[in-house]
Amino acid sequence: MNPSLFRQLQAEYQKGRRRHLLLLPLGFLSFQILWAAWQLQNASESELRTGYLLLFHHLPMMNAILLPMMSAVIASRLCDMEIKGDTLKLLYTMQRQGRFYDCKYLTGLQYLAAFTLGQGALILLAGKLWHFTEPLRGIMLLEYLAVTFSVSAALLAIQQMLSLFSSNQILPLTAGLIGCFLGLFSMFFPKPIARLFLWGYYAAFPVASMDWERSTRIASYYEVPFPWTGFLVFLAAVVLIYLLCRTITIRKEV
Repeated sequence: MNPSLFRQLQAEYQKGRRRHLLLLPLGFLSFQILWAAWQLQNASESELRTGYLLLFHHLPMMNAILLPMMSAVIASRLCDMEIKGDTLKLLYTMQRQGRFYDCKYLTGLQYLAAFTLGQGALILLAGKLWHFTEPLRGIMLLEYLAVTFSVSAALLAIQQMLSLFSSNQILPLTAGLIGCFLGLFSMFFPKPIARLFLWGYYAAFPVASMDWERSTRIASYYEVPFPWTGFLVFLAAVVLIYLLCRTITIRKEV
């Protein structure tokens, strides 16, 4: 690693030490733990037989509701110390704007990674506590976690740009709240329209699906092939989103 980059990342860590940012992913993860416990406590025997598939189907909806807001809060908390202190111009005399944006972004990714790994642990723990009888395929878990992290990474880049552009963090936080609603409702739109809303992409690359039998009111869950081609295209789009947000931020006059 470039020594100067390492020192700048250390500086970001020092600035955030007393802001308790790790509590953000832990808080959102705790909410999902409570939701999983509520969802599974009344699960039927047939649902427990496909418990992992049930979680893989329902958790993306929870992510679409919660993670846009979590990304917004993380970006806001990381950026508001420079915005409130009006120190950007001073910082840019000692640190390149692009490097500043990169360090902020990498710091935010650490908290997204902590949440994603925690969610993976939640899925494994749920399987043990509720005695899921189906075997968990490791590749399915990795596919699910890769989607969760990559969509959150794209949203973080957008939210960080908004936070660095706004003197009042109400605007980027409002954008995150709107994203929560868009992410949820986009899941009920036709697919061509749903693809226009990045916030709903948590469910755009499913590893599991559900059939609902209206007459018996029984839901059955099953594995679906992971759309690797579409996901790789999306990863390229994530890189483009990051570069675009970075370029716009760098060109901002301070």
